[in-house]
Order: sequence, then C-alpha cells, then structure tokens
Amino acid sequence: MYSGKFLKNTYSLPYKARCLSNVSNFSPKQSYNLHYFLLSSDIPFRENEIHLIEYDDTSFSIRNVEIFEHKDQIDHMVCLGMHEKKHGEKKVILCSSGFQSFDVSNGTEQMKYTCSLSQGCVNNMEGEYSDDDVVRRDPQVEEADTKIDDEADTKIADEASANVGDEANANVGDEKNEVGSSFRMNGNVKRKYVCDEGKKKEPMENMCELKSSEEYVRIKNIAVDDYESEFRKIAIIDKYHYTIFEKSTNDINYILSKNVEKELNYGVFDPHHENILTVISDIHFYGYDIRNNKEIFSTYTNHKANLSSIDFNTNIPNVVITSSNDGYIKFWDLRFIRTDFFTLNIHSHWITSAHFNNFHDELLLTTSTDNTVKLHKIEYSSNLNLQKKETNYELIKTYKDHEESVYHGAWSKTDAWVFASLSYDGRCVVNSVPTEQKYKILL
Repeated sequence: MYSGKFLKNTYSLPYKARCLSNVSNFSPKQSYNLHYFLLSSDIPFRENEIHLIEYDDTSFSIRNVEIFEHKDQIDHMVCLGMHEKKHGEKKVILCSSGFQSFDVSNGTEQMKYTCSLSQGCVNNMEGEYSDDDVVRRDPQVEEADTKIDDEADTKIADEASANVGDEANANVGDEKNEVGSSFRMNGNVKRKYVCDEGKKKEPMENMCELKSSEEYVRIKNIAVDDYESEFRKIAIIDKYHYTIFEKSTNDINYILSKNVEKELNYGVFDPHHENILTVISDIHFYGYDIRNNKEIFSTYTNHKANLSSIDFNTNIPNVVITSSNDGYIKFWDLRFIRTDFFTLNIHSHWITSAHFNNFHDELLLTTSTDNTVKLHKIEYSSNLNLQKKETNYELIKTYKDHEESVYHGAWSKTDAWVFASLSYDGRCVVNSVPTEQKYKILL
C-alpha cells in the first residue's frame, strides 16, 4: 500500500496485456537507479503496442520512454537487450511470437505461428519526469487502503501473538489479501489513471524471422540463455517441439529442432549447464542435452494440476522450482530427482510465474490468477540434507496492487531488490524488497 497522494509506481497500458520482460541496459552510461521493462498489449489479429518504461528507485516513479508499433499479434515476448550504437543511437532488441496471417497466391490468407527478432530506436532516454508520468490517486483509494492495512495488520498481530508457524504465516498473508479484496469489492473503490495515448509511436523494424525445419504448432514459450550478460541461445518451445537458435558474430543461426512426442507448456535453460534445456509437460519435467537431443533426466512431480512454470536457482547448481495450477510450489535437487525436498501451498488459484532472484537466491517472486504478487524467503543448505529437509520459509509480503489476474513477474536486470508485475487489465506495478529484509540478507 501507499501513504502518498500519488501512485507513482504503477503504469497502465490502455489495452489488455500478458507480456512483461525485464531489460538489460548495455549502455556504458547506464544509471543503476534506473530499471527498464517492456510491456506489450494483447490484441488478437491486430496491430499491438510495446511500451518501454523506466522506473527510478530514488523517486519511486515510472515514466514512459517509448511506445513502439508492432504490426502483428504478440503472444510471447522477451527483450534481448538495449544497446548503444555509434553516435549515441540506442536500440532495444526483442524476440516475439504470435499467430499471423499471410497472403497466398490465390488471394486468400493463411494463418500460422511465427517467431521473429525486432528492434526499435530509443529516442527519449534523457526525458524528464512530469505529472503526466504519475498516476493520480483517487482519495477514496487512499482512505480504503488505510483501512485495509489497519484491519490486516491487526489480524497478523493477533496471529503472531499466538506463536503461529511459518506455514501458518503464509495463510495469514492470504487472509490479509482476502480482507483487502472483500473491502474493494464491497466499497466499489476504483483507481484512476492518467495515460498519454497521444504520444508518437516508433515503428519496430523486423530484423529476421526465426524459422524452423517444421512449422510451429502453437508457440508456448521463448527461453533465452542470457545468464552471462548478453544472450547466446534462444529456444522456441511450441506444443510438441523445442527449436534452438544460436547467436554468432553477425547473425543468429538455426541449430536444431526436436519433436519430444509430448505436449509442452514451458521451457528454460539451465544457467549452470549451457547445453541443457528443461521443459515441462502436464505434471512432468524433462531435461535435454541439446548437443545430441538426448533426454538426460525426467520426473513425475506429483502436483495436483498441470505445471505452469519452472525456474533454476542461478547461484546453487541443480536446484529447480516448479509451480502449478494447483497453487503449490515444489523444490527439487536434480541429483535426487525422485522426490522434491520442499512443498508449499502459496496461492489460492493458478500460479502464473515463479522466479528466483539472480543475486540473492533465497528470494522468490510468484504471481497468480488470485490477483496477487507474493515475495518469499526460502533458505536451505547448498548440500540439501534431503532426509531432514532443513528448509526455512517466510512469506515476506503479499502485494495486492492488482485487480485482475497477474500473468507475469520479473526481477530487474540491474538491481537485486526491484521487481515488476503485470496483470491482464494492463496494469504494471514496480515494487522493491522491504528495507528490513534487505538488511537481514546483507548483514
């Protein structure tokens, strides 16, 4: 919640939205208090918009840097970086996929899934923050949020005095969210936004199409191996295949495509083994060595619903987290893959994303269709004593800034403490890890 008169850390697209990507700023003059994110509208079979936003963590403000025109549907989007060219020219490069129409020889249109690289010029990096970049706050919302905080904090204090455990604390966070949601629904409180819809839009230049040996069948995810700063590989995961492209000095080259004979939903590169791609299918996950297309590990996760995402701990090898539509997360050690070493119910509805913090791996960010964003702290030994399962869990905070399903969360590329979330109504909120938690981690 906020105590000021302005809701500075919220940005609203004028359209529905699903895609959010953090941005690596490779400019030699980058400021580390500035954080960049890309958002895209979700308008089927029509032109879409991609918004580049900047968050200043000293003033807690967001401004729009550029609005790009994208002529096609956008189902998935990953930013590959923002670069400064000769003469100070800046460009943002992204990989996106969607369902597009093409004219054929007989005058009819053919629809198919495509994936391509695009770039756009960034001309407004030195812009000033103004009142138009700030989302003004309805006084009713200020009063409502104060009441919600008071009621929820009282509930948490009562539970704390009863010496509840960590898992119970997670439930208290859910109850706090329910108090807030109930009050908003019954009080008919609405937020007001200021959006500069008349801003000039910059065109996106299509650099190349990433073509596979076979046509894509409903692209599900774009995975990028960018753990060593700039990206090296791209994996396009469709319904039955994964397709690998590799970056060379002046080009990006098709490497291989594999039909895994399973219905896929998501995939991610292993940050500790650059040739390992891990994909999820229903309630299983599989690891493939892309040098020879061999399956090297797999497991049945015993989730109660299909998996929704998977992520690797970037600091401790072999540690993986799975999230599911059952609202649970599970932690795995790939050395002992037959069973997970930690399971927790953290959301009341589908989990849409789960991401380790790349700097401090005890921090975990999750989003859900229960309209919430949650920040967790999970500590365990790097040796993972699986017999004793020595894992300490704490729900740091439940963020209730969204009024619709939250589809994605992303940590900042340039700072350990800043993260963004995007809900289907086009609202993007940027938050920071609470100060007291920073001190606990650093000291």
